[in-house]
Amino acid sequence: MTKKILYTLLFVTATTLSSCIKNDLPKPVVDLYIATLDVEGTNGDITLDRSTYTATIPLAEETNIEAVKFNSITYGADVVTNVSYEADESQIVVSKDLNNRIVNMVDPEYITLSYFQSYEWKIVASQTINRIWTVDGQIGATEWDLEGHRATIKRRQDYPLGDVKTTAVRFGPRPTYDYPEIAQMPTDFDNSEKSRNITVSAHNRSTIWELIIVPTEVALDFEYVAAGANIIWIKAANIDGASIQFAYRKRNTEEWLRVKDEWYAADSKNPYNRYEEGFVKAVIRGLEPNSEYEVIGYADEKQSDIKVVKTSTLYQLPNSQMEEWAKFSNNREELFKGEAGPCWYPFSSVQDMFWATGNPGGTSLGEKFNLTYPVYKSVNPDNVPEDSTGEVSAYMGSQNVLGMKFAAGNLFVGYYGETLGTNAKIYFGRMIDQNIKPVAVRFKVKYSRGGINWITVNNKYQTASTGTEYHIGSKQIKIVGGQPDVAKVFFCLTDWSEPHCVYSADESTFFDPRTAAGVCGLGYFDSDYNPEMVADHTNIWHTMTLPIEYTDPEVVPSCLLLTFTCSGYGDYFTGSSESWMYVDDIELLYDLDEQNQPK
Repeated sequence: MTKKILYTLLFVTATTLSSCIKNDLPKPVVDLYIATLDVEGTNGDITLDRSTYTATIPLAEETNIEAVKFNSITYGADVVTNVSYEADESQIVVSKDLNNRIVNMVDPEYITLSYFQSYEWKIVASQTINRIWTVDGQIGATEWDLEGHRATIKRRQDYPLGDVKTTAVRFGPRPTYDYPEIAQMPTDFDNSEKSRNITVSAHNRSTIWELIIVPTEVALDFEYVAAGANIIWIKAANIDGASIQFAYRKRNTEEWLRVKDEWYAADSKNPYNRYEEGFVKAVIRGLEPNSEYEVIGYADEKQSDIKVVKTSTLYQLPNSQMEEWAKFSNNREELFKGEAGPCWYPFSSVQDMFWATGNPGGTSLGEKFNLTYPVYKSVNPDNVPEDSTGEVSAYMGSQNVLGMKFAAGNLFVGYYGETLGTNAKIYFGRMIDQNIKPVAVRFKVKYSRGGINWITVNNKYQTASTGTEYHIGSKQIKIVGGQPDVAKVFFCLTDWSEPHCVYSADESTFFDPRTAAGVCGLGYFDSDYNPEMVADHTNIWHTMTLPIEYTDPEVVPSCLLLTFTCSGYGDYFTGSSESWMYVDDIELLYDLDEQNQPK
C-alpha cells in the first residue's frame, strides 16, 4: 500500500513538472519572398524588390491589363535569425495561388506568404501607352491628364474653332483596339466648353475621353534659355503654321546672329540636342566662357522678349591625368594628419583630396588589397596610352578578399567614409560652387572583364558555378555564373545638398544615377548595353566619349560625380576576380562641332 502511494505521488509529480515545462526558444525569423515570376505580355524585366515586398511587371503596350496571364510564380525563404535552421520552402503557405491564372492588374494584386511570420507582397503592373493627338495650328505639345481622361491642346486663336483638323491620332495600342481615325475625329469645337468627347475602345472596354482646345495668341514662348561654357540651349513651344527662328548676340554688341539651320534639333536620338514633338530646340555653339549673351525668338513677324544668360567657366577635374598618387594611412583621422601608411590614394597631399577608391577598406586586411593604384610608363610602356603626355595611369582590379567578400576595383569622385566590420560607408560626389555644364566627358580606357566567379546570395558569399542561375539583392537581379562582368562609368551633376552615402550593408542606400532623384545631367556607360567597348577594344587602349544629357539645363548643379568600376555588381559583393580596368587623361568637353559632336 505504501509503495503504491509512492508510485502514485511520483507519477503525479512528474506529470505536473512536465506540464510546467514550456518551449521558450524563439522561433527563427524567416523572410519570405517571390523568387521567380513568369508573366506573358511583358516589355522588360520584372522587378522583385524584397526591401519593399513589391513585384513590378512592365506590361507591353498591346497587353490587356485586365487579363494578364500569370504562367508561374515561385517563392523563397531566407532565415534571418537562428541561421542554423533550414527553412523548408515547400511549407510556405500562400494566401492565393496565381500559377496559370488570368489576373486583372488594373489594381495591385496582394498575396500573403506565411511560415513562422507572415509577409504581404504587392504585385503591380506598369504600362505606358504612346498616345497621340495633334491638330492644325497647334502651339506646343499636347497635355495629357491620364486619370481624368482629358487631352488639351493650345491652338492659334486665329484658326477657327469650328474647323479643327486632326493631323495625327492614337489613343491606345495597335492593333488591339478601335478608336476614331483622323477622318472620324470631331472638327467643331465652337461651343462654350471648347471641347468634344470621343469614345475609345480597347480590349472590349470603352473609355470616354474629353478633347479640349484652348485658343491662344500667337507668340513665341520659351521653355528655357540656358547656358553652358561654350553653348546655349534653347527650347520653345512650336507653333503650327508659323516660322520660328532664334537669334543671339553677345551683350553690348549691335548685330543679331541667326541660329544656323544645322543647330536646330532634328534627331530624337541625339543626346546633345534631342528633338521633342511639339517644341523647337536648338543649341548655339562656339561661344566664349564667362560672357553674357542675349537670345531672341521670332514666330513669323512677332518677336519674343529678350533673354539674357551668362556662359559658365571651363572647369577641369583635379588630377584628371592621374599623375598624382601617394600612400597614407587607411584610418581617416590619421589620413587628415598626413600620416603615411599602406593605402594608395589618387592625390599627393590631403589638401588635394578629390578622387577616392575602396582601398582604405581593403588595406585594413593587408597592403596587397590595394585594388586601385598607379601604374607607370617607365615600368611598362603599355601602362599608359601611346599618345598620352603623362607617365602614370590608374589601374583597378577586382579581388576575392580572403574568401570573405568580393571587392570591386573602383575609382570615383568622393571620399571613403569608414570601415564597419566587412562593410563600408562611401560618399559619392563632391560639392561644387560653379555652374558647370560640360556636354561630354572624354577619357582613355583599357578594360578586360572576366566571367563572374564570386557571388553573394542571401548574405552568403560563395563561388559562382558556371551556368548556374542566381538572384542577388532585394531586387533579385538575375546572374548566371560565368557571365561576363560589367564595367560601368557614369558622370552626373545633381542638385544634392551633400554627397550621397552608400552603406554596403544597407541596400536601400544603393543608387542608380539613371533613376536617382536630383540628377540634372547624366553621362552613363555600361558594358552590357554598350558592347562596342567589349567587341573591339578589350585589352587595348582607346578613347571613349560619354555624352552628358540634361533633363533641365536651367538647373544649377551643386554636386559632381564621376565613377569608374570594372565590376558593376560590386555593391552586391558579386563579380569576377579577373576583371580589371586602366583609366587615364580624363577631360570635360564644353562645345559641339557642326555635326553635333563634342569638341
